[in-house]
Parts: sequence; structure tokens; C-alpha cells
Amino acid sequence: MFGKEIFDEKLMFDYAKFLKEGQFPAPLFSAYLAKIIEFGGGILLILGLFTRLIVVPLMITMGVIIWYMSEGNFFNGGTASNFFLLFLLFFFNGPGTYSLDHLFFDSKTQNQAV
Repeated sequence: MFGKEIFDEKLMFDYAKFLKEGQFPAPLFSAYLAKIIEFGGGILLILGLFTRLIVVPLMITMGVIIWYMSEGNFFNGGTASNFFLLFLLFFFNGPGTYSLDHLFFDSKTQNQAV
């Protein structure tokens, strides 16, 4: 839902304007980078592919959103705080049984196929 905003040019320029007002470096690049991470990361999480790798940039993105939008107060971060906790859960617990990570990279699954 949040990553699809990358396809709305006017909205992306609004995000860049907001980041520029917050004195964020390279505001347009930063806005596109965050949305690419959200969009691509969301797709990879749905597939369960490279789960532990993609949640790190997603947690960084959510951390920056929490820092700027709620002035660093994690408990007032709203949706970004919830997503951060969800990504943290994926980081520690991994992708799960019904994921492409499990299918492609689990050593038990590889041994059964042989």
C-alpha cells in the first residue's frame, strides 16, 4: 500500500519537498529510495524471499520515519512503529515454512530433494 506511491510523481515531489524542509540530504533521491525499499521489500516479504536481508533496510526506513514524523518517540510512531516491530519479528524468527527462502535455502528441504 505504501510502496505503490512511487508511481505517483506529484506525491513523490511532495515527499521530497517535506524532506527538503526537514533539511534531509538529497530529498528527491531519499524519497524515491525509501519508496523503492518499501515497494520491493513488500513484494519480497510476500514471497518470503531474502526475508532477513530485506527487513534490515525496511527497519532503517521505518526508523527514519519514526524519528522525523514523531520526533523520535517510538510509542507515538503509529503505523511505522508497528511495521518496525513486525520487521524485527521477521528478522529474529525468519521467513517461516511456507516461504521461498525455506524452499530454496533450507538444508533439510535440500536433503529431501536428493
